Amino acid sequence: MKKVLIFCLFFLSITWVILTQVPLPLNNLSSLSASANLIDLVENLLVYYPSPYEVWAIDQADSRDGTSLGGNLFVLSGNDYDFVTGTAKKYQFNLAANAVNNGFVAGSKPHWITFNKGATYAIVGHASSGHVYAINTAKRQVADVVIPGKNSHAISISPDNQFVFVADTPGGQIHKIYTNYQASKGKIFGQVQTLKFDETVLQALGTDTAQPVVAQVDNSGQWVYVTFAKGGTAIVNARTLTVAHVYSSTEVTFNGLIAYQTGQNFVTNAGNADPQITDFIYIYDNKSLLTNPSQRPAIIKVPQSGNDVHGAVLLNGKYFWQVNRASNSITIHKLNPNPVDPNVEGSSKARAVNLIDLVGEVLGPDPTPDLIGVSPSQQVAFLSQRGPFPISGNDPQFFNSVGIYPGIAVVRVKDNGKNAIPAYLYRFDNFINGKNIADFHALAVRK
Repeated sequence: MKKVLIFCLFFLSITWVILTQVPLPLNNLSSLSASANLIDLVENLLVYYPSPYEVWAIDQADSRDGTSLGGNLFVLSGNDYDFVTGTAKKYQFNLAANAVNNGFVAGSKPHWITFNKGATYAIVGHASSGHVYAINTAKRQVADVVIPGKNSHAISISPDNQFVFVADTPGGQIHKIYTNYQASKGKIFGQVQTLKFDETVLQALGTDTAQPVVAQVDNSGQWVYVTFAKGGTAIVNARTLTVAHVYSSTEVTFNGLIAYQTGQNFVTNAGNADPQITDFIYIYDNKSLLTNPSQRPAIIKVPQSGNDVHGAVLLNGKYFWQVNRASNSITIHKLNPNPVDPNVEGSSKARAVNLIDLVGEVLGPDPTPDLIGVSPSQQVAFLSQRGPFPISGNDPQFFNSVGIYPGIAVVRVKDNGKNAIPAYLYRFDNFINGKNIADFHALAVRK
């Protein structure tokens, strides 16, 4: 009897904590049918991150005031529970008007977003005009603008907050922008240095152009991994802005996309809209690069299940998620901490352990997920969903970037990252003359 009483008291105390810290939406239980199974949700309440954070995503189409490709910024705020139940707070900003109202010339097609260390500023790259915005995250105001080149397709920030690296795809170059986040408005961006990929690099790549897609700095701040549209990868010295190593387009195939640090290794991927062509991930020994900079790091190549791979993220240091835009899925690979070790058996280096189908009642019949971010608890993931009239990355032969419901998808992480369940869709339409032009691409989590 005493044991039963102790158990009941324990259960009541846990229930009290749940109900007082994370109140159930008893007046809106219908929302749960569109997000997550109630019983399953309650079982996971105790592991959900209790503190609020933000998800920033951008509709890269026309601004709501009619500015062509001026973009619209959406900020969702809440904790894990808020996000999966559809109760996160929603804020919307006209990016073009925000820039103009703060004394800057607006950019065109905001395509990429990331946060500096400390998340005091969001840095946004524009794929059409080349503009780079610095947005004060506390004020949610554009605080500085620089135009380093023809295009700012993708951007990354050095871990010491000293530099922003920009991939200028049509310009065939990358830019290094000096930054000072303590400076006053209009003075955050400083000197711009440019590395133009010359004939020597072209020969090493084995391609007729060197169009960088992503320029991602590693966690040490010493090296920048650059992927190229026609294949190949270059490793650039972040300090001197010189090319140290090149992998040819036969070693690292077509459409280099995301570059991502995974512990002591670095990953790039390669996707294609054609479902008959296999996508890949490539894992580089970044640790050896730090210890022996003159030697090209070892690399392994792993086939990717899923079509048109794009965004990627590592969960709990073990499971590497890759978002497949055309096949509406997430491929989950289990990564060995040291996959380049010759003593590690081949299938144990990087092995696909799950393929998550995102099609369904929650996210729609054609989600077309693009980029991905993860919550501080790593219990919730977020995906940008493309629209019915995509502005970038679409192959008209395959309609790989054509979606139905544009917005921000919420996915619950299961089994420590080995599994996932679609939870909720924050849908944001943008109708111009009866046409839904909303097209979400850029997405990042402010932690």
